[in-house]
Amino acid sequence: MTIRQAIGTANDRRPETTRFLSETVTELVTSGFVAEALRRSGQDPALAAPVTT
Repeated sequence: MTIRQAIGTANDRRPETTRFLSETVTELVTSGFVAEALRRSGQDPALAAPVTT
């Protein structure tokens, strides 16, 4: 099973905006928040995508 999810913003946003989004997503994944949310919803926590930079 694949759960395709993404977050994005327009290319013309300020650098602070894109940096904030990148840092927030990285934190949610590395802290285990995403894996725990998957577990709570009955999904395999291993479905959490790795952080890419």
